[in-house]
Amino acid sequence: MYHSKKKTSAAVPQGQDLPKRGQRITVWIYSFAALLIVLSTASLTYIAQMAWGEADRRALEAEQLHLTRTLNDIHRQVARDQMTVAQWDRTFNALQAPLDRAFIEDELVGDLWEDFNLERTFVVTPDGTLIAQAIKDDVLFETKLLQPGNPIRKLAEQTTAAFRRQQNRSNSVFADWYMPQSALLETSQATFAVIDGTRAFVSAIPVLPDEGQVRLEGDYPAILVNAVYIDEDWLTGLSEQLGYRDFRFYPGEPERRHPTNYLVQAADGSTFGYFRWDHSKPGREIWMMAMPLIVLLASFIAIVAFALATKISRLSASLEESERKNRYFARHDALTGLANRHHFSDCLSFSLDGLPDRGFSIFACDLDRFKPVNDTYGHEAGDRVICTVADRLRLLVGENGVVSRIGGDEFIVLLTQQMDRDALAALAGDICRSIAEPIDIGGGHKIGIGVSIGIASAPESGMSEQDLIRMADMALYRAKETGRNAFEFAGSLSVEATKIRKPMAPQAYEASR
Repeated sequence: MYHSKKKTSAAVPQGQDLPKRGQRITVWIYSFAALLIVLSTASLTYIAQMAWGEADRRALEAEQLHLTRTLNDIHRQVARDQMTVAQWDRTFNALQAPLDRAFIEDELVGDLWEDFNLERTFVVTPDGTLIAQAIKDDVLFETKLLQPGNPIRKLAEQTTAAFRRQQNRSNSVFADWYMPQSALLETSQATFAVIDGTRAFVSAIPVLPDEGQVRLEGDYPAILVNAVYIDEDWLTGLSEQLGYRDFRFYPGEPERRHPTNYLVQAADGSTFGYFRWDHSKPGREIWMMAMPLIVLLASFIAIVAFALATKISRLSASLEESERKNRYFARHDALTGLANRHHFSDCLSFSLDGLPDRGFSIFACDLDRFKPVNDTYGHEAGDRVICTVADRLRLLVGENGVVSRIGGDEFIVLLTQQMDRDALAALAGDICRSIAEPIDIGGGHKIGIGVSIGIASAPESGMSEQDLIRMADMALYRAKETGRNAFEFAGSLSVEATKIRKPMAPQAYEASR
């Protein structure tokens, strides 16, 4: 039988091997197709996983950045609340020896508690001595030197150091007693600490004069420190503001690593605690959408590839749009949409690079009679006034320059187009007249304010940012002296001359606001 089979096999014609070869080729084709499908599917699966991870990573980074900015906003809001009483001649004098206890109880502590719900208050001298503290409106006057490791003293020392640095950097002739609100906010320091056995968010700010009717004797300034307890209400409010799921705070070092462990530090640099939340995972949604497409790609590779590319492109566009918005808000004022101080500095630096061939000018603008608007009608009305002024400035300046808001009621205009003195005066006059027009603040009320403008041109008034702003400020002070709703040109004075110029009397400056 074995030999018989062998003979039969040998008698088969050679052409009969073709079906077997065709089968092998078919197998190779199918194998290659299968391999191609497997490789395509694996590649797209890998790409989908990469997109998943990248989307989750970017979403997490955006959430962490949002938390950072929200905590900074909370600090700035508390600092603004503190500043309502911290930058005041009466507060500065009340904290000089002997202490004005009635003022501290009724005005200082009372306002902080009743108006802003700052229930814990400390007043610390520059040498670290606690001279008064309060729980709500219950004030305890005691004089004791805080220990070097005390968090209140540590934060007060950091605030004093920040004030000294800001004071040394200031080129203003009023630097010994006056600091603009924007600069004062920068000196404010914040930290997390345990106060009265409860974890708290703590903010500190120097106590400074506003009109200069004080005695600048001895070591100053005292530091005003306020604590906000990190209780359930505070965390709930922060969580609602962020919109994060399962947002919690844990004390101490994290027990395990977690993508959303957001560490916060105490004043001494140690880890105070950390926030954690269930962060959004857009990559999971991408994966759920991509899986059916990947399965269909076994038959329709081109269609699935195109669909996946479209989805990834949309995701990238969405992330880029989010980043674009973040960059926009980092360079623009949140209330008015105008350029902020950082954006203005960049634009000014660009204009300075064109000197001396291409001149330009800046308008330093400060609103007149604005403070009574806030005091009488409230901050909401003040915000309406600020937004209206911003719209009017933007309309008048148009394509000729950049309008920016650098402080509460302080604006600065960079005119990138070179203009002669008559054109600058005409524009400044238009601004004064426009700002002076009545402003509707709602409730059937209209108010009238004004604006004082200091004009400095480059290169006549200087060829650096500091010189130009200093000259514009000096011209602004002269405009304040001449009356409300006026403008003044900066002369071609030297920088040294501006440093020795006598400052306007504090009473006259405040009366002109």
